[in-house]
Amino acid sequence: MTIDPAVIPGLLILAAELIALASVGFVVARVALGQSDDRVALAQGVVIGPALWGLIVNFVLYAIPGRPGAIVGWAAILALGAVLAWRVSTPIRPPARTLAGFAIAALAIFWVALASRQFLGLPDSHIQLGQAATMQAGGPHPPELPWNPGMPAPYHYGVNLLIGLLAPPVGPDLAFITELLGAYIWMSFALVVATTLIQRGSWPTTLVLAPLLITAGAWTTIGPLPPPLLSRSCPWLPGCPPVKRRRR
Repeated sequence: MTIDPAVIPGLLILAAELIALASVGFVVARVALGQSDDRVALAQGVVIGPALWGLIVNFVLYAIPGRPGAIVGWAAILALGAVLAWRVSTPIRPPARTLAGFAIAALAIFWVALASRQFLGLPDSHIQLGQAATMQAGGPHPPELPWNPGMPAPYHYGVNLLIGLLAPPVGPDLAFITELLGAYIWMSFALVVATTLIQRGSWPTTLVLAPLLITAGAWTTIGPLPPPLLSRSCPWLPGCPPVKRRRR
């Protein structure tokens, strides 16, 4: 897997956005949810930050579409994190050793998830990328399908919102952002499960399950698969090859 140097500035902007959201999510986990374990709170923050920002922006887009609405969402979530951090009497910063170990584990899982996704396809790319581009351009909200204008799409668009409005103005295109955020989501779920196992169970249990956690993207169906051999041998299905009969 190679990376075009032209997309590096955009990748750095995206990384800064995700780190900022994860930081706010950590504060929410520690203060609002009362999570005392730093490792679990860090893992929960990786999930909570983008999810909370997307939820806020989803409502803002009804009044302020496009990137201006995303900026309002940024102001709201950063203000929320600042208020929650200000309300606690003691600092809630995780120890440097814990933070460094968590960052190394997160990057390793992210790399495995991103590498495994290169063998998969993006289903309904005309819908997924179309919705992301529409929200990025300030189109109607909720987004509409191209073949059904004037009517909001009865479709889940939360991830598409993150793809379109977290995408930096320069650098990677929406397809690349889709791959990156897909790997980020797998990483976040794996971290939540792993840190919960460490907290509730033991390190050996976590290490035994680690291969399943970090390679989830490799064996999860992302794109359409060919039909089973039995159905492909049925001549009444469209596209099936004819069945050769043996002569007696």
